[in-house]
Amino acid sequence: RRAGRAAVVGLAMGCGGSSEKAAGQGAQKGNGAPGQNKLADKKEHNTTNKEFEARMLFLAQVPLMKRLPKDQQPIVAQNCDTVDFVKGQTIITQGEEGNAFFVIKVGEASVHIKDDKGNSTKIAVLKPGDYFGETALLRNEVRTATIVAIEQLQAFKITREKFQELQLHEKLQFANRRAAVGGGANAEKTAKEPDHKTPEERSLIAEAVKANEYLQSIQALDDSRMQSFIDVMWKEEFKQGHEIITEGDLNAHFFYVVQEGAFEIMVSEAQDHGSSQVVSVVEKGGSFGELALLYFVPRAATVKAKVDSKVWVVDRPNFKRILMKVSDKKLKEYASFLGRVELLNPLLDEERNEL
Repeated sequence: RRAGRAAVVGLAMGCGGSSEKAAGQGAQKGNGAPGQNKLADKKEHNTTNKEFEARMLFLAQVPLMKRLPKDQQPIVAQNCDTVDFVKGQTIITQGEEGNAFFVIKVGEASVHIKDDKGNSTKIAVLKPGDYFGETALLRNEVRTATIVAIEQLQAFKITREKFQELQLHEKLQFANRRAAVGGGANAEKTAKEPDHKTPEERSLIAEAVKANEYLQSIQALDDSRMQSFIDVMWKEEFKQGHEIITEGDLNAHFFYVVQEGAFEIMVSEAQDHGSSQVVSVVEKGGSFGELALLYFVPRAATVKAKVDSKVWVVDRPNFKRILMKVSDKKLKEYASFLGRVELLNPLLDEERNEL
């Protein structure tokens, strides 16, 4: 087995630039004694082979690479460069042109996204085996995030040229980071500062959440989490006729509790395109908007203010963080299970925990 592996390593090494480099170094050493040169070359060759074999074995364990045909793994390993970054060093910067793809070998890095106002938000942490930089190479776009080394970090880098030459965009299955990460970041842009609430208003919100059958079927809330949920909500006012939610909208970012007034819930009729029917009315103490946040689906109905109304609002990140939170023990248990699902192999640890 070891001999077979050595043969694969030797074959891959012989096809790349390393063999040419070794030949040039051999020629330079020709001035010494033949025996000494031969021994030095052998030691250097063995060291290079061991480094290459270690690199290949590491990449073979990376979930992203597991779908790669076995005969392609040595070729990818051969075309990787080892790069090092110090703690706090920016590896890639949002908005800049991307020219390389990275797989982390040692260390951790943080992912930051900057909004239109220049405010930067940390959205994920990358660990050994995680990758980044692929979006700019897959879609010929600028970098969509900034990556910073949290500690001393070592990674394998593949340049744009090699990435395209090896046709990795066709051979590797990359996770849709826009769906897994970007959605939450977009929602955070529009969150507002919490408003003060009277005891009566807090009680109304709590009763509205408890009365929402969809929320209760997913997660029963203790008093501590209920109060945390109420704390982050803010108040908004809508004039009569204002459409607060549009049926089919994919940008579902908020959950609402009615403080004053009433809202009509309207659903399009299948037989009469463009016509909507009022199916219910949500009044004071009622709530709406939870389905799209729970299941990441388009809005199921249009919601319009029947009269001038006031609502309490919570954004998706806080909605998920508080209402959908499970214990750390359960989270690890679920993540471990999802880690065994082959379809989800391309996801990062952070994305798997989010799921």
